[in-house]
Amino acid sequence: MSRWYAVVDGAADPRLYDIVAAEREHACLYSGDYDTETRTALPYLVAIGEGSELAQLWRTYEAGRFWGILIRSSMEFAALRRHLRHFTTARLPDGEIVLFRFWDPRIFDVFVQTETADQVQSFLAPFELVIGDTGSGGRRRYEWRNGLMIDGAPVREYVQA
Repeated sequence: MSRWYAVVDGAADPRLYDIVAAEREHACLYSGDYDTETRTALPYLVAIGEGSELAQLWRTYEAGRFWGILIRSSMEFAALRRHLRHFTTARLPDGEIVLFRFWDPRIFDVFVQTETADQVQSFLAPFELVIGDTGSGGRRRYEWRNGLMIDGAPVREYVQA
């Protein structure tokens, strides 16, 4: 059974941390003990369940704020977190390893539009779809089907939980 998840960028709005922390199933994509200021700015995976305050806020206020991306997947929470943690860094052509902020929908869009099919498939294959804010008041859906990236039409309704 698939469900909705959000990968929330705490750095996009520090007020999101308390909302994320109140959700039943949530975890930081990074392991470690961080001070409060740092902890509020980290990326979090959140399962969006029925009656979720985060889902309601996301539907109502997220457009143009780049709070993160939404994922629909049948993966269990822990397995999804493990999968996403593999993508928190990237190696540049010169060999330097850098933070890869795939949870920022602006960066995610560039990633899926410019990387190789193998790289995009390794990220998207376990998901039914990913939704990201386009910044122009709309949202875009991304799907991976049979070796092809399907860049869908703008999304009006999502996260019905």
